[in-house]
Amino acid sequence: MRHRRDRRKLGITAAHRRAMLANMVTSLFRSERIETTLPKAKEARRLAERLITFARRGNAAAAAGKTEKKLAARRHVARFVHDSDVLRKLFDEIAPRYVDRPGGYTRIVRLGSVRVGDSASKALIELLKKDEEGRKKKKTPRKTYHKIEMPAAPGVKEKPAKPVEAPVEGAAPATEAPAPAGTAPAPAEAPKHAAPHAKKEKPHKAEGEKKAKPKAAEKPKGKKK
Repeated sequence: MRHRRDRRKLGITAAHRRAMLANMVTSLFRSERIETTLPKAKEARRLAERLITFARRGNAAAAAGKTEKKLAARRHVARFVHDSDVLRKLFDEIAPRYVDRPGGYTRIVRLGSVRVGDSASKALIELLKKDEEGRKKKKTPRKTYHKIEMPAAPGVKEKPAKPVEAPVEGAAPATEAPAPAGTAPAPAEAPKHAAPHAKKEKPHKAEGEKKAKPKAAEKPKGKKK
């Protein structure tokens, strides 16, 4: 399975691929623009942008007084950039150019032509200038849904709300009128949540006791005809 393996093998061995990408990155830093095939340009971009980031970290560490970290970053970049002049240009000119840019230091332009022999698509990879913006991706607008008011069900009418009378200032609260003398008080209503009537218990039958069956009426005895 190719889980988490997104690199291109380019049809060559690992040692050949490493040497080829190192030469491509060195040429890119020297002339700031090279022409190659599209798959190779995409692989060279990954390595080139990572080396520029290492150079930026080394310069930031040197500005903070940590010279050992700059030396470590320089040695790491020197594993791929074998030209001392190009290495010096990377740390002194190219890395300070992208101090305020959070990544995206290169640009790939498809030329629309193919290479003679194998018809491989050709592309151009170049370093961006200081204030130049990279190619922005087109943002597709998100799909929005309009809210639709659902009509009420047919035959159902909404009851109007009863108006609430505001209390009059200075008026006493309404109380129930007292019952006239000589009359018995009205019986209190049973609560709705009262317990239901208890079921009548059936008499318990003793063991071995059977219910007597009614005897059938005796037929008159006579001669059969």
